[in-house]
Amino acid sequence: MEGIGRYSAAVYRLGQSIFNSKLKDLDISSGQYDFFLVIAKNEGINQKELGEWLYVEKSTTAKAVRQLETKGYICKKQVKKDKRYSSLYLTEKGREAASVVESVFNEMLDVYSKDIPENVIEDNISVLKKVINNLQEEKSRYTMSDRLTEDC
Repeated sequence: MEGIGRYSAAVYRLGQSIFNSKLKDLDISSGQYDFFLVIAKNEGINQKELGEWLYVEKSTTAKAVRQLETKGYICKKQVKKDKRYSSLYLTEKGREAASVVESVFNEMLDVYSKDIPENVIEDNISVLKKVINNLQEEKSRYTMSDRLTEDC
């Protein structure tokens, strides 16, 4: 496999750079837009579910949520059943920004898939899902071995 990491990283970096440029006026960075979009599409989601959806660590999720909340795009509401969790919702400012962010996201999907046949895109999505599964399995082994070797 010639450079899958290299090409994946290049796609990620180039895409993030374009997202940053397009969302500059909203002050939503490439590190925040995906969190924002998931919340917009799934209002009431909690931070744990949000992190799992995006395959990111709790600390990364907490930071993005804090930034979006500070900027006035989202708010947290305590869950009555379980006080440990807060549900995430868009504010009025967030609702106004959502259509712009979604439009930029859709534009980028068009850029990503330009001149690529649908069946090739579907095949690539299948491959990427397998790569994610492989990485999750490896991460689980890695984190499990860390727990077994930690000193008390």
